[in-house]
Amino acid sequence: MAGERRQRLEALLVSGQASLERARARSLVVDTVVGVVRRERPVAVGILAASLAFRLFALLIPLAYVLVAGFGFAGTRASRPGGEDRMSELVVDSVAAASQSSERARWLALIFGGLATLLAAAGVVEVLRWIQVLAWGIRPARGRRSPWPALGLVGGVAVLGLTSALAEQARGDARGLASELTVLLVTAAGQFLVMALLWLALSYSMRPVAVRWTALIPGALLFAGGFQGYALAVTVYFTPRRPGPRPSTGRWAWP
Repeated sequence: MAGERRQRLEALLVSGQASLERARARSLVVDTVVGVVRRERPVAVGILAASLAFRLFALLIPLAYVLVAGFGFAGTRASRPGGEDRMSELVVDSVAAASQSSERARWLALIFGGLATLLAAAGVVEVLRWIQVLAWGIRPARGRRSPWPALGLVGGVAVLGLTSALAEQARGDARGLASELTVLLVTAAGQFLVMALLWLALSYSMRPVAVRWTALIPGALLFAGGFQGYALAVTVYFTPRRPGPRPSTGRWAWP
């Protein structure tokens, strides 16, 4: 009984494979989609993706310490709206405590936070180099690493944080559904453009010599579009549905 089912399943798979090959021969779209799906995905893809996500997260915490300790942008528990997640509260409270401490503690937070930020940025850049090696099928470059990509990454993250803060302020000042929609679309387009340009510049600084800069544009657009789409989903859908009191004005409060 089991043998007959197995034979029928194998026959069905063979028939489906033949139908798929005929469809590929007739349609360029089908052929392209099948080629993308069947493209070999090494085990390193998942490992590098997880490593990149972890290192980016590790970069944001010391960078927040540097910004708060260096410029005095401290927040308190009373000034924050309710409903934030525990991790965000922990990070903000720690940064605020460091910035409101003595002058010596503030300088220590700035120094050690700066060193940790540079180390974390160097780790992110190293993962990105291996991603390029895997994506372009080239050999890893040897020699001394330039510190400029890591410094540029830190500056880029700071610029993204500033643009996000300005976008949130503009959205908070908007009044009326039409105005909120207009501001949302304009700020999202601006953030998308800034993020795409920053990612393109970072990729260009680490690109292999044989790769033209125009080949980096699709990746920059895809990264910026995916990240901005996630940010819009959080702003429009997930944030209004979180537990706790909802802001009364200047926020998206969709049912």
